[in-house]
Amino acid sequence: MQVTPTQKIITRCKEIFAKAKELYGVDLSVVTVSFDLRGRPAGMAGRKAGRYYMKFNRDMLTREAFDHVYNDTVPHEIAHIVCYMKPELGANHDAGWARVCRALGGSGARTHNEDVVYGKGYTYEYVTDRGHKVRIGDRHHAGVQSGGTLRFRAGKGNVTQHCAYSIVGHQGRTLETPIVKKPVVTAPAARIPVHIPQAVYATPPAQAPKPVTAAPVPVTYTRPAATESKAATARRIMLAGKAAGQSYEDIISAIMMATGHDRQLARATYKANAAKVGIAL
Repeated sequence: MQVTPTQKIITRCKEIFAKAKELYGVDLSVVTVSFDLRGRPAGMAGRKAGRYYMKFNRDMLTREAFDHVYNDTVPHEIAHIVCYMKPELGANHDAGWARVCRALGGSGARTHNEDVVYGKGYTYEYVTDRGHKVRIGDRHHAGVQSGGTLRFRAGKGNVTQHCAYSIVGHQGRTLETPIVKKPVVTAPAARIPVHIPQAVYATPPAQAPKPVTAAPVPVTYTRPAATESKAATARRIMLAGKAAGQSYEDIISAIMMATGHDRQLARATYKANAAKVGIAL
């Protein structure tokens, strides 16, 4: 019969319980062991109402982090229990606790460097602009996708909405198959020629005027009727320009070319006709 990861951890605990009894004379058979821990911690030890307990992160036992839990987290948490029972040995993560941890086979390190899956919401794994993989939760992900920049220490680089990422976990559990998301790609806006009506010129120019460029969508002005006034031409250009997302100065330049006005008169025409075409000044 195949031995499950949780059974392997329980066996490991019993082995170190025996070692702790030999070294420090403590009876750890009263310690309860469970696997309902979620989020960033690999393990937890505590005491409540005179009872001692240890909890381990079940999700970390299902992936490559199992070796870390087996080899280091188990002696780490048992060292805490030993120090609870014999406070003179050490407390928290002080030097005394570290000595007990190492004596039981652990590294004595306070934290781990294993990949985490957050206990609440989704876990996102980004590739920074320097090629490092980092994991963040819902709140930081929302900030990044809204245009923010997340900066990481130790030379890992930055994360923006232009970085590739995957959804790797949900509610404290690693997804069997990560959901890969493509980064936001903002293509440069194409410059589209705007055709200026010819009929507004009293005398057609010897050469066709150079096209005016605008972004982000194509705009084509229709040829005006021979009787169309310059004010009507300006209003039509204003409406088309606004609909196309052109700037104020681009519209003024188009009016100047279409009507022959100088810049001051083109601006006055824009101001006088803005309310008529529903454009706020």
